[in-house]
Amino acid sequence: MQISVRDIIRFFQVEEKTIYHWIAKKQMPCVKVNEQYRFNYVELLEWALQHRITLTTDILSLSKQEPSGTCIFADALKVGSVYYDVPGKTRDEVLKNMIELLPFSAEMNKNSLLEMFLAREAMESTAVGGGIALPHLRNPVVLNVDEPFVALCFLQNAVDFNAYDRKPVSILFVLVSPSTKMHLLILSRLSFCLQDSGFQKFLRMKASKEQIVAEAIVIESRLALQGNASGK
Repeated sequence: MQISVRDIIRFFQVEEKTIYHWIAKKQMPCVKVNEQYRFNYVELLEWALQHRITLTTDILSLSKQEPSGTCIFADALKVGSVYYDVPGKTRDEVLKNMIELLPFSAEMNKNSLLEMFLAREAMESTAVGGGIALPHLRNPVVLNVDEPFVALCFLQNAVDFNAYDRKPVSILFVLVSPSTKMHLLILSRLSFCLQDSGFQKFLRMKASKEQIVAEAIVIESRLALQGNASGK
């Protein structure tokens, strides 16, 4: 996806002279075509993250224009959002407070939903080590949601999730999807992102939603390029 200077002004909400300053002094990635600058979407996001340029929801919305299936996890995270200082001193308290934040319909029975999340934890902890857990239901179809979402929760207190590495959990990624196939796909994309040092850095920083989503878009786009190169 190629972006013009006019697009950059709108997306970053800066003056035109700022764009030319970034190109000259901050190595903003671009190419010149017929005397006009053009910018690649993924390269632009990566550069903005490296230089701590403020990101807007407008520029993140462009991920919808990437090839179908490129940014599955990032798009789900935009829907589910990012929450900070989620209270609770035990796993059960944290899960209860987490459910209150999730974008479910008003008809959703939250008490029953909590029981389902707790039942899943009783079967086997969803903690994956390193202070991270991925709460989800055994059967995602029961929720009957229209589109998948992932909610990222930074906890106020690290709590025991019975993790295999015995480390308390301070970060939750809550996965909700309309089908088992979509659930597994989002889970695989999230797992790939969690292996990335840049993504890990933004989690440690408790970065903004925009920064975390942008990093996910960059990582998933790289993954798509690797798949195309290998013919998958």
